[in-house]
Amino acid sequence: MNPVGLTARRMKLLAILPGIVIVFALAMVGCGSAQEAMDEEFGPQPQVGTAAQLEFRLDSLMAENRKLRDQVEAVTAENRRLTARTAELETKVAEAMTAAQAVPPAAPEPAPARPARAPRPAPAKAPEKAPQPVAATESNSAYDAALSLFNSRNYSGALEQFQSLLNSGSAGKLADNCKYWIGESYYGLGKYSDALSAFKTVLENKGFSKIPYALLMIGNCEAQLGNKDAAREAYTKVTSQYPTSPVAAKAQARLSRMR
Repeated sequence: MNPVGLTARRMKLLAILPGIVIVFALAMVGCGSAQEAMDEEFGPQPQVGTAAQLEFRLDSLMAENRKLRDQVEAVTAENRRLTARTAELETKVAEAMTAAQAVPPAAPEPAPARPARAPRPAPAKAPEKAPQPVAATESNSAYDAALSLFNSRNYSGALEQFQSLLNSGSAGKLADNCKYWIGESYYGLGKYSDALSAFKTVLENKGFSKIPYALLMIGNCEAQLGNKDAAREAYTKVTSQYPTSPVAAKAQARLSRMR
């Protein structure tokens, strides 16, 4: 390269070098001024530590866990209510079928002989009024009212109504049903020992249709009380003695989770 050209380029570089230095210095001063202005306006910005981040994350997970647990409890309560409602409907169907089988078929009426001469009609008598089953009607009405309280999750009111029906002796054929729902009401209130005693009284009537449901609830009570062996025994009775019952699958599922 021509020495004269090289010298000229060096002179040009030296000429613009101060400008570059000044621009760089202004940029540095500007950044510092912006940072100082932010500190003056908002104060020094704290740095979030790892421990604080982990604590915030832990609080979020705990809140989410509480929300999910509440949802599970609500679903469990609704499932138990539907199971109990199914048991009640099955009982009513069984009672209706039993009543229908108990009624003997009506014998055919013989054809009346044709008289040679029509007799003079006797004066009509007023039909006798059949006695109304007042006690049975009142009992069914009170029972339905108590069951309505249970379905609306008013367990205290339902418990009082069912117990009143038993104590008054007006429950009649619904006495075993009242015993069962007393157990369900105690369970809904979280009084598992009282519920366990109530469900055990249901087992005294060997032909009662709610026995598999009572056994399932006995297992649930024992599980809530921490008696795993007793709970497993109750669930096993449901699956072995009542395999076709609608609650047999639930008992089997609980057994599977306990193993």
